[in-house]
Amino acid sequence: MRFHRWVFILLFSTVCWFSMLAIHEFGHIVAAWTSGAMVERIVFLPISRTDTSGVATPLFVYGAGAVFGAVFPVLLWTIVLMFRSKTAHLFRFFAGFCLLVNGSYIGCDFSVVGPTDAGQLIEHGASRLLLVLFGALCLFGGLHLWHRQSRFFFAENKQLSNENC
Repeated sequence: MRFHRWVFILLFSTVCWFSMLAIHEFGHIVAAWTSGAMVERIVFLPISRTDTSGVATPLFVYGAGAVFGAVFPVLLWTIVLMFRSKTAHLFRFFAGFCLLVNGSYIGCDFSVVGPTDAGQLIEHGASRLLLVLFGALCLFGGLHLWHRQSRFFFAENKQLSNENC
């Protein structure tokens, strides 16, 4: 495989990671603002988080990051797909990536309290079963979107069709 292809994959994966973090945190920010809470600080490194105060609806605010982080990329991919863009496979990969990460983060985090979103949700009364179901749904959706995507990243044939994106 050519060197430039590996460089592209590395750079694209990095862009996917930071874009996913930004979208996830944006979900928390919008939920906090719409519920009357105050956003005090947004941190991206080493791990992203949004610090809030005055949260009257904690389930809404703490759950919005993962929900928005999973739904928005899928909607974005759907819009790009409607325009039959040649880059639709990149948006599909990104949507699958966001589903896998957000689903894993919520569904596989077995914290009972703590600074993680799942820990906060459980502390404020969310059902662990609901979080696991959300995670499973996202993981299934992410794997489904990633199915057969390697043909766009590793295929030697340059005549690939976007019809199955």
